[in-house]
Amino acid sequence: MSAVPSGERKLVTLVFADLSGFTALASSLDPEEVYAVVRPGLAAMQRLVEEHGGTVPQVMGDGFMAVFGVPTAHEDDAERAVRAALAVRDHASALHRAGGWGTGVRFPEAHAGVNSGEVMVAPSTELSGFAILGDTVNVAARLADLARPGVVLVAEPTVRRTGHAIRFGPGRAYRAKGKPRPVMAFEAIEVRSALPAGRATPIVSAGSSTASSSWTRSSSRWARRSASGAPTCWW
Repeated sequence: MSAVPSGERKLVTLVFADLSGFTALASSLDPEEVYAVVRPGLAAMQRLVEEHGGTVPQVMGDGFMAVFGVPTAHEDDAERAVRAALAVRDHASALHRAGGWGTGVRFPEAHAGVNSGEVMVAPSTELSGFAILGDTVNVAARLADLARPGVVLVAEPTVRRTGHAIRFGPGRAYRAKGKPRPVMAFEAIEVRSALPAGRATPIVSAGSSTASSSWTRSSSRWARRSASGAPTCWW
């Protein structure tokens, strides 16, 4: 994996995914049992992210942060990220329904938060070789905290980029810790088509003209509808 040579601004989409009720589960089991139940499923969830073109630079005991757009950027990174979050949700739900593999312990449901925006990417001694800083990170993490078990909450900037490919529920304003204003987010329901995010697409820099023109068109359309008083969901 390529390390980031110097600090720079990048357009990325972040996914924070966690297992619901992990603290209670861990307190009721021996460490070996927790590892046996949780680790295989969590590793499979990380592989799903990587299969969609994302990187997992940070792993916690019961979840992880994934980034789409670093070190390699695709023009459909936001779509890849939401598709990956839904795949993680569905995989955890399938394991939960399957029971405890004879252990009597059910795998927890997953919940996730997704957000897109500019961040600072700086060199780091972490295994990934980079660290990501910025409010975009904070919002994604807060949405993951707010999401109920089995729910993927997606911030408005990501929804604007993915409404053509993902079906969302109604948006609502969420009170997020540390944020002076409510955060608008939508629940991702399902993909609109089975076309995988891993399809062949041009690899572009997050600052390239292709990515910039796409964002400009989306922003202009959003601004026109907001000014006219039309509903905020235009897909």
